[in-house]
Amino acid sequence: MGEPEKDIVTVKILPQEAPDGISLGMSSIIGTRSSQEDTVFCYGREKEALGLVCDGMGGLEGGELASKAAAESFANAWFSCGGITDVPRFLEEEAIRADEKVFCQENEEGERIRAGTTIVAAIIREDELFWLSVGDSRIYIIRGEEILSVCREHNYRLTLDWKLEQGELTPEEYAAEEYRAEALISYLGMGNVSLMDVNRQPFLLEDGDIVLLTSDGLYRSLSQEEILALVKEAKEDMQKAADMLTAAALGDKKSGQDNTSVVLMRYGGKQEKDRRMQDGFKEM
Repeated sequence: MGEPEKDIVTVKILPQEAPDGISLGMSSIIGTRSSQEDTVFCYGREKEALGLVCDGMGGLEGGELASKAAAESFANAWFSCGGITDVPRFLEEEAIRADEKVFCQENEEGERIRAGTTIVAAIIREDELFWLSVGDSRIYIIRGEEILSVCREHNYRLTLDWKLEQGELTPEEYAAEEYRAEALISYLGMGNVSLMDVNRQPFLLEDGDIVLLTSDGLYRSLSQEEILALVKEAKEDMQKAADMLTAAALGDKKSGQDNTSVVLMRYGGKQEKDRRMQDGFKEM
């Protein structure tokens, strides 16, 4: 395994802790693949933080270019806007914009690369969490001893499940089609992307809540219980937790381990505010 920082396509991660007490951690490894097609990003500023993981696909340089284009599109929009009044709308509009940018990516010969990327993104603003998902990467929320995946995998299984529920498929027909169930039906770069998960109402965070964004390299290697145990073992050190997760996913594998990327965002705003208030009282 190469050094983690050399496996990352694009990284912007400063500061490690935003002023309102949001702790950040990030890790990305190439696994046993020949190229790194994941791009990760996280950043905290005055009252909010943004994290995202993009898992590119397309082979050779295609997946790398796709994930990098999408991540940079989101990050640049976030930095340039100053403050976001309508976060769900921002996430939707930037997903559509990033989809177009990836769709139009060209190689050195000026030919469209025909690649794509999944994306999971989360914005924490004070104690509110908003998220976006396109594709089959995942967003987990960890609270205490519980871990919950909050987005769907946008693959052909969604279509199969819906058709079975509507009576358009028999169980036998479902089983016959299941070999294609993991094929993505939504991703950035397909052009005119419409299927995405965005929470319209903010999810209210509690002290100690952790948001985990990850490419499929993690959850296809570790169970939710294993993921939770590793994060809890790292206690409140999100960078340590991120490094432990990717290291555990790789293990001692010689082959078969996909690129694996994680971003962790731990909310501790109320605790931080309480501490500042206590410090203020001490100074009085």
